[in-house]
Amino acid sequence: MSSIHEEINKIRIIDGHEHIDPMEIRKKNKVDFFGLLHYLDSDLITAGMKRGILSRDSKIGVEEKAKHFLTFYQKTKNTTYARTLKTAVHDLYGMDDWTVNGILSLNEKVLAATNDNEWYSKVLKEKSGIDLAFTLAYTTKVDFSLFRPIMFLDYAFKLRTRKDIQVIERDSGEKVHTFKDYLSAVDALLNKFVNEGMIATKLGHAYWRTLKSSKPTFSEAERLFNRLLSSFIDEPMSQQESVVLQDYLIHHIIQCSIKYDLPIQIHTGHHETSVSGNGNIITNSKVTDLVPLLAAYPDANFVLLHCGIPYHQEYLSIVKNYPNVYADFTWVYIISPTIAKQILHQMIEMVPQNKIFGFGGDYNFVEGTYAHQKLARKIVGDVLTEKVQDDMLTEKEAVEFAGRVFRDNLIELYKLKV
Repeated sequence: MSSIHEEINKIRIIDGHEHIDPMEIRKKNKVDFFGLLHYLDSDLITAGMKRGILSRDSKIGVEEKAKHFLTFYQKTKNTTYARTLKTAVHDLYGMDDWTVNGILSLNEKVLAATNDNEWYSKVLKEKSGIDLAFTLAYTTKVDFSLFRPIMFLDYAFKLRTRKDIQVIERDSGEKVHTFKDYLSAVDALLNKFVNEGMIATKLGHAYWRTLKSSKPTFSEAERLFNRLLSSFIDEPMSQQESVVLQDYLIHHIIQCSIKYDLPIQIHTGHHETSVSGNGNIITNSKVTDLVPLLAAYPDANFVLLHCGIPYHQEYLSIVKNYPNVYADFTWVYIISPTIAKQILHQMIEMVPQNKIFGFGGDYNFVEGTYAHQKLARKIVGDVLTEKVQDDMLTEKEAVEFAGRVFRDNLIELYKLKV
């Protein structure tokens, strides 16, 4: 291990993106080993496993689940998702027995951890060296000693029925009789979330529509909104019909985010089959489709997640040239360590170091976050060591870079007190 790796392993990470539920929800869901699969579930499905067969709603028993898992694990154990899970259960649970009995034993250990009130703190703070993680768990009620909440705002602009409007009424506490009322309700919703500790907004629409947004007029959007509001039989509006209204509301949410000084995280690039709602239409995630929005709001701070893979070359050009756009390596290392290294090498050469965020585990469970940060530290250390060997950076500059991307840059942009 190089001295650069040693210094990187000492950094207390600010984790910029997770989907970890509060501990009480993990307990309520009785999360066991099969609840830890997350991204590996996608590989199992694409290897031929029946979707949902290992979920908690599955009708088969634990032993049958173990058999199904092992059958398809043998087909996927080469992927980084599989190897990351293997690292997690080895390091945290001492798991080395990849048999049915081994899985059953591991299952009991995971259930015990689910009922351990100190588990999150042990794994995140002690084992992972993470001081704070941003989590998108559809709630602001999180443990603020470990987390800061970010809220998905898709539901505020994905309007298809009158019920969708009523949800925003309920969550914002504002009555909606007109389109102007609805815009005020969205503003009130963001204000409420900010007061409850939200530190950024999240747009995840690339999973269900294109990132491309037009600039509709108020009257164009109002006409569609009024159709929804007057639809008492709750007849849904199609995606094609509602896209103009969605586009107008995307602009409104960005404007509200600026008002409340909130960075805006946007999903770009790769989808996962286990969670994708758009049939994995990857072209919906083209990062270049965001350019008009990025140019229209120079006073917004856009954090483009996942380095835009597989559109990472265009992504690099965008984050290099737009002062209001930040690069984020959330999820990237476990998609492909090779791609992660290539992007980081280019990023160091192209993008000012204050605009790069180095880690977000992007997992539903802390065990995955632990294994992901371990891999991320190694990859960043490998790349920085190569840069020093090539006389691109001094060792001091390499260590400074690591401190910035893993910690300092996030503290600065998100205005954290840690």
